[in-house]
Amino acid sequence: MSNSQSHLTQLKEVLGDKLIQAEIPENNRLKLQVEAENLLKIMNFIANELNFPSLESIAGVDWETHFEVVYHIDRWDGDSTVIQIHVKLENRDNPEVPSITSIWASANWHERELFDLYGIHVSNHPNLKRLLLPDDWDEFDHKHISELYPMRRSYKLPEKPFSYKPQPKK
Repeated sequence: MSNSQSHLTQLKEVLGDKLIQAEIPENNRLKLQVEAENLLKIMNFIANELNFPSLESIAGVDWETHFEVVYHIDRWDGDSTVIQIHVKLENRDNPEVPSITSIWASANWHERELFDLYGIHVSNHPNLKRLLLPDDWDEFDHKHISELYPMRRSYKLPEKPFSYKPQPKK
């Protein structure tokens, strides 16, 4: 049994219905989808029971209809498994995830960036304030929420944004 399969089996045994989706998309990679309300329990299990000491990144994604927060967690030992956690946030007006800084201190600046650029609130964060934008950014005369949070989309995508049309041969 591969490390990825072993980790997935343990996650399913302990967390079962808290995992919306769990798969191994490729060797040494786990992809999980979870609800924001279950994030802390799942992250605690991954860090403390599966012994994954390293949070590599947290990224925000604006899918136009919802936000998604994606976490990448890995190990430094011989186990090269990377765990990818996806949290879908349906509420575009008040998106929120809990802070995981109590598990991995490295989450601090990543979570501040989520707040600063996407407007995703990170509950229980020890110092949730602007990271990249000026402290007085909120005081500027903004026309749209996408200007208050620069990574938010303020436009609709065309139905087929990347369509390929082969050119006739000459």
